[in-house]
Amino acid sequence: MSVSNNKAPVSIFDSQDSNELKERQRLEELKRQAKVQQVKLDKRLNKQKILMGAFLGQVLATDGDDEQMIREYFAIHFPDFLTRKSDKFLFKSMIESLGGDIGLGDEEDPFEIKQKEKSQKAINEEVEIKVDATEQGQPEKFVSTTDRSPLDFSLGETDYSDQGSHQNYHR
Repeated sequence: MSVSNNKAPVSIFDSQDSNELKERQRLEELKRQAKVQQVKLDKRLNKQKILMGAFLGQVLATDGDDEQMIREYFAIHFPDFLTRKSDKFLFKSMIESLGGDIGLGDEEDPFEIKQKEKSQKAINEEVEIKVDATEQGQPEKFVSTTDRSPLDFSLGETDYSDQGSHQNYHR
């Protein structure tokens, strides 16, 4: 009895391809591990910055001679540290309350301007809807979120819009 070997002959090139694949997989694994380590380091640095900022905030809020010196130093030098206009607006009231000048003059905060514009737009849309509804002789279908009670927010939109005729409300 002879046992025949049905395996295909293994060439030198097949083992080279296998080695290249293993090397590529190893390289990808090392890249992944490096990325994970970088994320951990970034999180650690962010936590340090947050804790240092919280400490400085506490020092600025404390009365005392040493703290007064720190408040004055902060009020004078921190505005120079800030380079973005949006960051300066973020700290404007704090610096001014410490007696410093953020260097923005009477400029208005773009964030506050946008909030006012959004609020005005919402008011205008509400007025338009009410005017349209009354012109067509239909009852108003729009309900402002300011007209709702906190319990109303737990209901879905369809539950709220027909709550007057909803059977669960008439028990």
